Amino acid sequence: MIKKLLILIFILFFISLQWYNLNSKTNNFPIDEPIIDEPIVDEPIEEEIKYTIVIDPGHGPWVNNDVEPIAPGSDKMKRKYGVGTVGNTTGTMEREINLNVSLMLRDLLEKDGFIVIMTRTNHEVILSNIERVDLANDNNADLMIRVHNDSHQNQSIHGASMLVPGDVGYASDIMDISRQYGEIILNTLVEEVGMSNRGIITRTDQTGFNWSKVPIMTVEMGFLSNPDEDRLLSTSEYQEKLAYALYKGILKCFNKKTLLNQIE
Repeated sequence: MIKKLLILIFILFFISLQWYNLNSKTNNFPIDEPIIDEPIVDEPIEEEIKYTIVIDPGHGPWVNNDVEPIAPGSDKMKRKYGVGTVGNTTGTMEREINLNVSLMLRDLLEKDGFIVIMTRTNHEVILSNIERVDLANDNNADLMIRVHNDSHQNQSIHGASMLVPGDVGYASDIMDISRQYGEIILNTLVEEVGMSNRGIITRTDQTGFNWSKVPIMTVEMGFLSNPDEDRLLSTSEYQEKLAYALYKGILKCFNKKTLLNQIE
C-alpha cells in the first residue's frame, strides 16, 4: 500500500513538474531591454557669411570744384569730383560705361547673397570722394571697388590696370589686403576678357584711398583714348563680360569655391 502511494506521489510530482515547465515556456515572453536614449548631437550648421561690397561707379554728371582734404589731417586739398573722360572714337562718356558695368556687377553679386551698396545708381546724384568712401567705412564693407576707365594722349596704349592705396592716411592699415584683392580681381579680369594686363599701380594721391578704412581699389577697365577699346567698351556685350569678370574675381577674393564651381 505504501509502495503504491509513493508511486502515485511520484507520478503527481512528475505531472506537476511538466505542467510548470510548459506554463513557464508559454509565458516566458522576452523582456525588452531598457532603451537608453543616446544624446543627439546636432552638427554645427555653418552660417553663410554675408559679405558687404560697395561699388562706386566712377565720376558723375558734372565737375565739382569744391575741395576736401586729400588725407586725414592733410592741408593738401583736392577737387571733390570730376566728370571723367570720353571716348575718342565713339564719344561715349566714361560715366555711362562705369555705371552700366557697376549695375550689372551689383545684380550678379546680389543674386549670390552679397550685400551690395552703390554710391550712385544714376547720373543725378553726386557725392564727394570722402562721402563715397564713408559709405564703405560706415557699413564696415568687406571691399570697395571703384569702377573706372582710362585715357592717354598716346592712343596706342590699351589694357586694364588696378590702382591700390599706399601708406597714407587710414589706408596704411588696409593697403596690403587691398593689393592682394586687387591682384586677384585684375588677373581674373584680363584672363576672362582677354585684354592686356598693365599691372598693379600704387597711388597715394587718391582721396578715396587715403580716407578708406576698408579694402579698396580702382579698376581701370580700358582706354577710351584707344579706338579699339573705345568701341568695345561702348557695347553692352563687352560691358557684360567686364561685369562678369569682376564678379568672378570678387568670388575668388572671398573663396566662394561653390559659386565658382557652379559658373565654371
